[in-house]
Amino acid sequence: MKKIFILILLFKYLYSTDLQKVSLQLMWLDQFQFAGFYIAKEKGFYQKVGLDVEFKKFQNETNVLQEVTQNRATFGLASSSLIVHKSNGADISIFGAIFQTSPLVILALKNSNIDSIKDLKDKNLMIADEQLYFANLQAMFSSQNFDIKSVKLIPHSFNVDDLINKKTDLMASYTTNEPFLLKEKGYESKIFYPKDYGFDFYENIMFTNSEFAEKNPKIVYDFYKASIDGWKWAFENIEKSVDIVFEKYNPLNKSKEALLFEANEIKKIIFDKNGDIGTISNEKMNLILNTYKVMGLIKNDIDLKSFVLHNSFQNELNSEEKEYLKTKKSFTYCSHNDLMPFEATLNNKHIGIIEEYLVEISKNLDIELNFVPTLNWHESFEKVVENKCDILTTIADKKNREKLFNFTNPYLDFPFVIATDISKPFIEDLKTLKRVKIALVKDFATSNIIKNRYKNINFVEYPNLYEALEAVRKGEVYAAIDSLAVIGYEIQNHFVGDIKVSGKIDENLKLYMATNIENKTLASILDKALNSINENQKHEFFNKWVYINYQNSIDKDAVLKLFILILAIFFILAIIYRAYLLKKTNQELENRVAFEIKQNEEKNGILLQQSKMAAMGEMLENIAHQWRQPLSTIGICTSGMELKKNLNMLEDKDFYDSINHIKSSVLYLSNTIEDFRSFLDKDKVLSNVNINHLVQKVLDILNPSLQSHHIEVIKNIDDFEFSTIENDLIQILMNIITNAKDALKDLKDEEPRYIFINISKNQKNIVIEIFDNAMGIKDEIISRVFEPYFTTKHKSQGTGIGLYMSKILVDNNLKGTIFVENYKFLYNNIDYKGAKFNILLPINLDKK
Repeated sequence: MKKIFILILLFKYLYSTDLQKVSLQLMWLDQFQFAGFYIAKEKGFYQKVGLDVEFKKFQNETNVLQEVTQNRATFGLASSSLIVHKSNGADISIFGAIFQTSPLVILALKNSNIDSIKDLKDKNLMIADEQLYFANLQAMFSSQNFDIKSVKLIPHSFNVDDLINKKTDLMASYTTNEPFLLKEKGYESKIFYPKDYGFDFYENIMFTNSEFAEKNPKIVYDFYKASIDGWKWAFENIEKSVDIVFEKYNPLNKSKEALLFEANEIKKIIFDKNGDIGTISNEKMNLILNTYKVMGLIKNDIDLKSFVLHNSFQNELNSEEKEYLKTKKSFTYCSHNDLMPFEATLNNKHIGIIEEYLVEISKNLDIELNFVPTLNWHESFEKVVENKCDILTTIADKKNREKLFNFTNPYLDFPFVIATDISKPFIEDLKTLKRVKIALVKDFATSNIIKNRYKNINFVEYPNLYEALEAVRKGEVYAAIDSLAVIGYEIQNHFVGDIKVSGKIDENLKLYMATNIENKTLASILDKALNSINENQKHEFFNKWVYINYQNSIDKDAVLKLFILILAIFFILAIIYRAYLLKKTNQELENRVAFEIKQNEEKNGILLQQSKMAAMGEMLENIAHQWRQPLSTIGICTSGMELKKNLNMLEDKDFYDSINHIKSSVLYLSNTIEDFRSFLDKDKVLSNVNINHLVQKVLDILNPSLQSHHIEVIKNIDDFEFSTIENDLIQILMNIITNAKDALKDLKDEEPRYIFINISKNQKNIVIEIFDNAMGIKDEIISRVFEPYFTTKHKSQGTGIGLYMSKILVDNNLKGTIFVENYKFLYNNIDYKGAKFNILLPINLDKK
């Protein structure tokens, strides 16, 4: 027995020595803010991946950046200010953001007579040295023209009693923590939240030394994965997690109630729009980066793709893929023989932008790629289908080809533009060109997409783009359509001074690579290899084949156009605000039509408008949320230019940098306006709709509201197109999903909230199923939910017309059927019950 015991101890010792010792420097005192990391250690998630993690405690004088860069800690947690440090030369890489929104605020007592940022002048601010440089606080102060030097800074005591006892007027705090502690003591707080000023930044960002990440990618990934598993467990078991933090990680002696409050507040800011933890969005990172630039905090550009390791995790080859490349080191590829600047065949050699991609892939994967020349793209297509060639380098249309190929994600994406001779005016909408001839390239997949979308246009097909543009130059056709890159290349090489780009259409050329249907592993490897190519490399490849020269002086016309553009933005804002005011008059409109509702032949038109206004209100709330940060960026940028101009300090580079920041922000605003404009379109136009794109458009509008109520959307949607009235279907889906959201709000905070969207197609119908886990509808009222003005909500929350109008739109406009039932289902091995809305629509509305 004694020998067995000794053996057990020996094995335990041997196992423990296999663990890799690493450390994590925390950015604040122990509390639920770091619960996921504690859980990963306590529940063995770190040990499972071979890591022994030490938590380094935070002190007032701790500099988290230096702890990591000077190798005193392996990993650190910090704010979005890491972007500034990276720009200033810090050798760091980030790989996950735990908080999607920073909870850091400036806190004062409500009775302190501090009501605005300007009131902070000459006050005492208790703040940790590390927090003083958090860029979201600096951005908030800068946006209000407030000088932080006018505040007296004192070391942080981490004790809210110092606010109560007047030892400080202000305190750097977290929305998840100190406001509740003050409330426990009977005090209300005043909060200055950077997010309310448009600065919605990440926090609790995981980072490490770049050299360490390069040498130890598996350790970084394992730490990330185990940490995320810890956070998932923490929120699946909140009360147990609170107990662990309370007993082992509680130097502030917080009550369980305070820790539970903190946990539920963190739950509101930890999940991204897809319900995932630890993600980093390129779009949000670019917004943060642009904000820092216009504030003057960043002088040097940084490559976000190489800085953010999170995306590279998805590009790691799995064991099956690595084994595949060991057995086969050489592959063949076939291409389009005339699609410059993307690719072409010249003297039996492959050239163009895509060849640059293939060279990079060959180098990164340590494989040999051999070109197989063909007479045309159709021959290349057939060779891959027949397994005579491994890779098809370009394919633009996946429709009806899924049984033949495995596809990568699109790796080249350019908008389609309209090219005319230089005398023609700007073309805002292709539909205005019904009486003229428009040139397309014959037998190109996307040409068919354009022809199907714009059926009333007189299209003329040419063998290649050169001949199409030559016809434009000679006046034989009014314009030609192709992708921006291809048209730009042709103009640059053959039509300078004769042809110009005069407009764009709402279609993009998306190019995929493809492999034979039997070779799924190779397609996955190619996809990861393409994703691993960073933005700087892509720009180099593009610039090698397409040369673009810019005039480096200030253009007064450009400034005037920019001023007009900004005025247009504010004009659009005024229109949206007007729409909001119209929504508030809904109740008065309801009362006027109520008496005539059963006899009035125009009732449906009025109710439809009301329903649309209600949906507009939902959209406006989300647009307001999305616009805060880019509008703040524009405000800071224009103020900065004005100040530098008055001081005679405005240089060309500063001007162009500011213009680019404004353009980037305006593009973001424009995308939300386009969604809103499309929704307001009154035309009942039949169009070919991609169901996935349509559902995503609805979710993009509703996501801020869904996220704020912690609702996860689970989609199971086939990929197909069909003919329908797009705006009507958008309104129907918005009504049903909003109805589900309102029902889910009544669940307890700790209960999961789900909305499921299943969409499929059979021989006759499109089948749409939307259901939730909100316990369903009472049997005595379920038959009445489609009646006008019937609602179970408070009158301030709804008018009772949304579902009624959804039924009218389905029955009358879309020629389908809709019904509701209570539905029991199993999800994640748990039984749920909810309301299920079923919609059947014809596959082709033209045939009904």
